[in-house]
Amino acid sequence: MERDHFDIGGRSTDGSARPISMSLLAALMTFGLVAGPAAGQEYPLPSPLPQLSPPPLVRIVGRTTRVGARITRLSVRAPVGATIISKCVAKNKRRCPYSQRVVGVAGAVGTRTIHVNGFERSFRAGVVLQLYVVKAGRTGKYTSFKIQLRKTPLRRDGCITGLTLIPVGCPG
Repeated sequence: MERDHFDIGGRSTDGSARPISMSLLAALMTFGLVAGPAAGQEYPLPSPLPQLSPPPLVRIVGRTTRVGARITRLSVRAPVGATIISKCVAKNKRRCPYSQRVVGVAGAVGTRTIHVNGFERSFRAGVVLQLYVVKAGRTGKYTSFKIQLRKTPLRRDGCITGLTLIPVGCPG
């Protein structure tokens, strides 16, 4: 089965906006985010959103154990006004302290460091810790740590456009 592929914010080689894929347009119309196009009309993709400034910094400290890892410190340094979403994914839900938490970064200006206290504990191999730093109108950051058996956690980083929580490649 062939799937529709799309590149958010992509441009064609001649510099014009590329048309949006029909499956994405159908999804946007389903959720009432856009009205349907007139006959023969195509929607150009929006230009890429600017990055969060300063860029978020996700830091993990801990040690490996016989069955996974012990996380002693998990912190996120993010700009004021951003939102940090932390998720834990495991086959056995009892291995996670919670499924999702949302924390706002409060303050007047600058950046703040937020500790993800719920993730500062022992985890068995196979658990995935996901962190999203988002702000409306900005390209956010996605970081995940997959706990491995007798190895350091596997880290993956990416970007998030808008508030969708779907990791994509980072611009530039």
